[in-house]
Amino acid sequence: MHPNQPALRRVACGIVWLCLLTAPQQAASRTEAASPGAWPERVYRWYYNPQHAPLWLSAESARALVEEASKPWLACGVRMAYQGEISRAPGKMDQLNVVGWSLKIPPQLRGMTTGRAQQGQLRERDIVIRADRAEFERSPQLLQKVITHEFGHAIGLTHSARCDDVMTLAADCPETDPDRLPLVLTAHDLARCLAIYPP
Repeated sequence: MHPNQPALRRVACGIVWLCLLTAPQQAASRTEAASPGAWPERVYRWYYNPQHAPLWLSAESARALVEEASKPWLACGVRMAYQGEISRAPGKMDQLNVVGWSLKIPPQLRGMTTGRAQQGQLRERDIVIRADRAEFERSPQLLQKVITHEFGHAIGLTHSARCDDVMTLAADCPETDPDRLPLVLTAHDLARCLAIYPP
């Protein structure tokens, strides 16, 4: 990573990815960081913690939405293996991949993925979604897009420099209408994923 990039960007593209809403950078300065690694055997095994899910979603709808948001990444040959529900909170770094909700992550964040990698292999990736954002109730499509984006981080993708990608950083594209953000992987998203998981 270039030493002149902001410290937050170095953190965001290291072991913690943050989906920020503030402090946009100029498009010309955006670059795509290298992936920290890939999952052995091309499988991301994840558990779902239903605690703190949005109040406007039923428990079943919330779980189904998360499962649906994982599916676009099947297109690049990664198996998104749902392992069932669990009571462990995401973000604990306990050798389990947990996807869930929180009211404790900073309010300017839509979601956050944390994890560990070693020698080019991913070891753990937890996803936390901020459950109380009013914009998600207004636009469930935005919520699904954010979760799909976080699943991208969970399998090793970093932020995209293109505003029309699923993996774009929202803060880099402040003029993009949230309702027009893509749910389907773009050709660029897919190419970046295939570079990590070649056929």
